[in-house]
Amino acid sequence: MSFSMNNLHRLLWIAPARRSEYLSFNLFEFRFFRDSERGAALLFGNHWLFSMLVVIPYILSMKVILFKARRHFVMLEKNVVGVAAFHEKPDSLLVASLGVAKEYRRLGVATYVLRYAEKLAVRLGKEWLELTVLKGNTPAQRLYVKSGFSAAKERRWSFIMEKQVRSY
Repeated sequence: MSFSMNNLHRLLWIAPARRSEYLSFNLFEFRFFRDSERGAALLFGNHWLFSMLVVIPYILSMKVILFKARRHFVMLEKNVVGVAAFHEKPDSLLVASLGVAKEYRRLGVATYVLRYAEKLAVRLGKEWLELTVLKGNTPAQRLYVKSGFSAAKERRWSFIMEKQVRSY
């Protein structure tokens, strides 16, 4: 089935993951992250080595945050096409995880999730929407800048980006 961006947005929906679905969420998250643009940036030139040295520890460290995060499946009809997790902080909502299936990238799924996150942040009374992106993931960086995010901090392997969603 072929989808246009506008048509796809009407068919997408976000379903909260139940505790019994957390393992499925983690498996989807790893698959979508592993299949990211250019093998998740291939910082070391070897996809397997990259996964072992960066991706797996990154995902495991995120579990500390995700343990308290709200996990969601991004659904298209009855298919999981993405995952997202949000963590409340005092002044911001952190997009702790965002992954889209390879075959649904560049169709607006991530944009849909970011809009959902922005509405959620406003509903929760947060001032900022925040996320972290690997330095080598330039397609995601372009998407986030296009969506109104700017780099707030730089880390060794990543940027922390934020977007003001409510001004006081």
